[in-house]
Amino acid sequence: MTEFDDKKRSAFQLPIQKNSQILAIFAIACTAIVGLVNELTKDKIKIQAQRQLLSTLHSIIEPNRYDNDITQDCVKLSSPLLGASKSSSTMQTAYIARKNGEPVAIAMTSTAPDGYNGNIELIIAINMDDTVSGVRVLKHQETPGLGDKIELRKSNWISSFNGKKLLSEKDTRWGVIKDGGMFDQFTGATITPRAVVKAVKKAALYFKDSKDLVLSRPNSCLIGEQTPQVEADTLNETNNDE
Repeated sequence: MTEFDDKKRSAFQLPIQKNSQILAIFAIACTAIVGLVNELTKDKIKIQAQRQLLSTLHSIIEPNRYDNDITQDCVKLSSPLLGASKSSSTMQTAYIARKNGEPVAIAMTSTAPDGYNGNIELIIAINMDDTVSGVRVLKHQETPGLGDKIELRKSNWISSFNGKKLLSEKDTRWGVIKDGGMFDQFTGATITPRAVVKAVKKAALYFKDSKDLVLSRPNSCLIGEQTPQVEADTLNETNNDE
């Protein structure tokens, strides 16, 4: 290789080295900025999540019924009746409403695994007399215009659980009308309401059999565990058939 070839190669390598250095500096700067933004906004995001959680809890348990900080009075649960599968121990959260130290209702997160388009995440509040205080959908991917009627902003169907009580595991009223139960199904969409009714029934059964166990567990919100964030918006996936 001649001296001319060496100079030619050096002249060619120099811009590549400079570009590589610039890209490396740019990558480092971007990483630093992202980290800084995350650090500056994480507290605001946490506060917003807590507000959303409290708003959801207020919608299913009237706030004048309790005097504790319900978002900071919770326990962790795992049961097939709340959506845990045999292959995974899905952890759910139960928020306890108390008045003068006495429990008045418990709001439990739960998963309906058999929605039309996948899991439907719920929060179900049940009074100490086993009547349902309220139910809300936290997250779903059901069909817009059909299955999404489980959202309160789309219809009041989800309010049909209010005041209902599960008498026993064999209480046949807990089903959609098409299956001989007392809950309406949607026109053109039976799978979604059926899945929600089934999940609420299972949660009511869990509460009926295990509320004393739930109340005896240590407070997870006060032992360093992060409070789960309630989704502010549901996820909707367009699908023309249900």
